Formats: sequence, structure tokens, C-alpha cells
Amino acid sequence: MSWWERHSGTLNQEMDALQSSGMQPELDVEAQARGQIAINITLTIHGKECRGRILYPDLYPYFRPVLVVPKLGYNLRHYNPFSGEICLLRRGTQFWQPSMTAATLIREMLPEWENASVRKFEDARLGTEDQQAEPATAYFEGVQSQFVMIDGSWAIPPGITSGKMKVALTENFDKLSSKSKFCAWALELLTEDKKPIAGLRMAEAISSWARGKNSREICVSWTKLNSAPNARSLSELVDIIPVEHLDIYKAIQEDVLRKRSSLHGICFPEESPGGGKRDAWIFLAYHVNLVKHPKKPATYSPLFWLIKAESAGEDDLLKRIPELSPLRNKSIAVIGLGCVGAPSVLALARAGIAELRLLDTDYLSPGTICRWPLGLSFVGRGKVEVLSEIIRANYPLTEVNTSFYPPGAGEDFRLKIGEPAPGIDQMAVVEKMLDGVDLVYDATAEEGINHLLSDVAASKNLPYITVSSRAGGWGGNVVRVQHREDSGCLLCYLYSLEDRQIPQPPYDPEGEELQPVGCGDLTFTAAGFDVEEISLAGVRMAVSTLCEGEGYPPIVHDVGILSLREDGASSFPKWRSFPLLKHPKCLRCNK
Repeated sequence: MSWWERHSGTLNQEMDALQSSGMQPELDVEAQARGQIAINITLTIHGKECRGRILYPDLYPYFRPVLVVPKLGYNLRHYNPFSGEICLLRRGTQFWQPSMTAATLIREMLPEWENASVRKFEDARLGTEDQQAEPATAYFEGVQSQFVMIDGSWAIPPGITSGKMKVALTENFDKLSSKSKFCAWALELLTEDKKPIAGLRMAEAISSWARGKNSREICVSWTKLNSAPNARSLSELVDIIPVEHLDIYKAIQEDVLRKRSSLHGICFPEESPGGGKRDAWIFLAYHVNLVKHPKKPATYSPLFWLIKAESAGEDDLLKRIPELSPLRNKSIAVIGLGCVGAPSVLALARAGIAELRLLDTDYLSPGTICRWPLGLSFVGRGKVEVLSEIIRANYPLTEVNTSFYPPGAGEDFRLKIGEPAPGIDQMAVVEKMLDGVDLVYDATAEEGINHLLSDVAASKNLPYITVSSRAGGWGGNVVRVQHREDSGCLLCYLYSLEDRQIPQPPYDPEGEELQPVGCGDLTFTAAGFDVEEISLAGVRMAVSTLCEGEGYPPIVHDVGILSLREDGASSFPKWRSFPLLKHPKCLRCNK
């Protein structure tokens, strides 16, 4: 059922309101037969009479209609020169209300748009207009499954208007078409004689990752224009290149003569989110095809399509998390990669930690995927190996360091601390793992290992955090030991639990001794979404500790106790925090 049938009378009200406003509405009956409402109207814009078109969405009146007035120009604010859409409201859906009509929207907002649209892009925004930048690249329609990743901070120095670009490709470009999935990485900008342009090189970590991930590297041409291309479509762009952009045309023709399919980067200034202008990019892709003629020799002709650029430099990857910038030179050792430790590791990688060192004894078992972040595809492989692979494949700014492992640990990096391991000095492994890190993150939930790691961390004056869930997923704890004169240690925390100065996290007394079939160890019952509450809080504690005084705000108390159950019912997470004080029974802290 169409919206005008669901909301009887609404379409007539729209037509009446437009007629009353003097817009001479004409319903497009052919479009209505195809299931869309489009109304042609007459408007006066910038003193000239124009024909416009209102396009109504399928879910009208819950979502706004679109006003389209083509061929108004290329340098208007809040106007898409390709589609002709005039932006009368901010993009968020909250700025349109179902009680509004298209006539009301146009009548009230079009004068505001006229005032703002003629101002230069570099001028300050009016108080009545949307403060959001409108990059010209957003108006170009590229193939949705194809992108070139480029560093969004690159700014071409004055005087350089063309050159070469090193690009890493996911596949052989000669076999690419506009229907293929494709991703390329712009590694470095060069001059015409292939000399590097200072500062226009992808970050080393991302560049190394892209070269390793992609199958081949090519060199393509690029051109910088003074403004966005004056083309509403791909066909128009291709048509104007031989007339208005001879540099681009000559570079493409050279490839055509060599029967070489390739890319050509087109750079131009666009409005920057921070104000002013930035260098933006689109890529003209072309595949050289052999065209046969019945009575003439075969010729080679390029088939063109557009590929959009995505900003993927180091700053682009981290721009959404400015408070976490101190993590770019921090290292964390994570011991224990179960249902709490593994999500913690992935969260730290997403946060942009510079280095992770991982230690665990186990492989991924089928029965554990109900609360491990990855599933059956990884069963049977060591957890360190799996998480290292995922991070290296997806988070190039984070290095996974396994150099502390002895040769006897094997290729999947499994090593159990506390049991005999002939030929392996386990204390030396732990010492080497913690040497040079900034924080120790213990997710083993093994008290013996907790004491060991806490002591080694204390000897190196490293912050130590232990995180664990409780049976049933009813609760858990996060404890930080900072080895300060005014704070306690891990023993102080345990004594405080014993004396009930700090409450025990709630737990299911019947969920502590689950032994799955075929398993020689006991485990516990708990849902993954419950235990991950501990992971989130633990990572937050680690990040606040590493960023203290530099970015992410500090967490004042060192102990957090989580409760997810209340009077037998599930509840929203309730955290209680406590200082970790020296306990009178602790001989270590009361020498």
C-alpha cells in the first residue's frame, strides 16, 4: 500500500497547500503509476522563475520530501549541482516533522537558502544555516563497492599540479570492471619525474599493511584542478576532459595507446569540515577494450567509471577518538584471552593502542564461541594466533608483539604459566613480556597467576589491572594496583573482600562447576553479553590509566564491583567503586 493510500487525504492536502502558496503544482501521473509521487512546481529563485520538482519518499510523511531544481550552478552552497537537490533542512531526520508539508518547508526555508547559497564557501556560515561542511566529493556517484583509500591530511604544495601516485591494488586492474569489488591504497604522491613530494606519504604502518594485504603495486597519474569538475555525470566528465583538462586527456591517451587499463586521480579544493578548503580526490577508472568493426581495423577504446576516495590516513582512523591519542605510543601486556580478555584485546586495538603483547594457554573450543568474540571458523587454533591475525588484518596501527615467546611455544603461541614446561624458563618469558610495556592487563581469573603478575608488575613499577567475571554472569570486578605510597596492593584487595570492606561481586552458586562433555577442566555458566561488561570497564580503566593527564579523563577509584542481578531479576549494570587502601593485615604494605 502506498503512503497516499495509507494516509488518506494527505496527497490532496499537499496539492492544496502548494496551490495556495502559488507554486502551480502538477502531479506527475506517470510517476504515480510507477509507485512514486512527484509534483512539478514553479518557483522564483534569485529573481528568476524556475521549474522545480518535489520528490516524496515511500515513507512520507515520516521522512522529508526533496526539492529538485536543476542547472542552478556549480558554486552554490547547500546545492547538489549534479542532482539539482536544494538542501532546505539539516540532514538529521529530527529536523523534519510528520505534521509539516512540502509547501511549508519551501515557503519558510527557501528564502533562508537563497541568502546562504550565494555566499562563498570560504565565508563564515550564517547563524541560520547548517554549520556542517558540504564536500563536493559527496555529490559524485562512484561505484558503491569500489574505493581508493587516501590520507585525508594530504595537501599538495603550491606550484605542483600533476604527477604520479603509488597505488597498492587488491587485484589485477586489467581484469577490473565497474561491477567488480575493488579497493586500492594510495601509498605516496610523486612529481612527474617520480620524485617523492615531502609529507605526502601514507603512514608507515598503514603503508606496510596495504602492501602486504594487496597483491600488486602500480604507478598512476594524477592532476590537480582549481575547482571541482563542472560535470553533472560521468558522461559529462568524460566529455569535458578533452576540452577543459588536456593534462588528464593526454595521460589517459598514453595508457590507451599502450592498451593499459588504469586510474587517474583528480584532485580539487572542497570545503573542509574544520573551515576553509582541503584537497579532495576522485578517481577516473578506465578499462581499455578492443572494439571490432565490420569493415575497419579493430581499435582500442576506454570504458570509464568513477571511483570515490575514502580518507584512511592515521589521523583519519583516529579522528573520532581524540582523547585516546596518548595510546599511540603505549604498550599493554594482556594475559588471559578468554571471554573477558579477548573482547578487551579487540577493544584496545580499535582504540589505537600502539603495541599489544598477548599470552594464553588455550585454543578456541567449539563450546566457548557462545561468549568468545569470534566463531566456528577459528575453532582449533590458538587464541593468541587468532587474535593476532585479526588485529594485523584489520588494525594496522596496532603491532602485536610475540617476540617474547620461546621457540618451544609453537606456531600458535600457546603457553601455560604455572605448569612444568621442559626447556622453557617461564619466569624469563614473563619478565621479557613485561619488559618495556606501560601496563599489565590480567584477565586470567586465576589467583595464582594474579599474584605472580602483580608481583612482577610491582618489581617493574607497572600499573597492574585484573578483571574477572563471576559464575552466571551475575557480576564481576575490575581492580587496579598502581604501586603508590598511598594505595594498596592485590593482597589488600583480597583482605578487603574477606573483611567485607569491599563487597563480593554477586554470583550464581549453581553455575561455578560446569564440566562440558569431553573437557577435563571446570568452567562456569554466563552469557557473553554479561561478561563483556567487565571487558568494557577493564579497557576503560586501562585507557584512563595510560592517558592520565594527557587525554581520556582519569578514573579516581581503583576498584569497581559490578552487579547485573537484583533480587533474582536481571538489572542494568550497576557499578560501585572503592579506593584500594592499604589493609592492616597486609604485611607487604605495612612493613
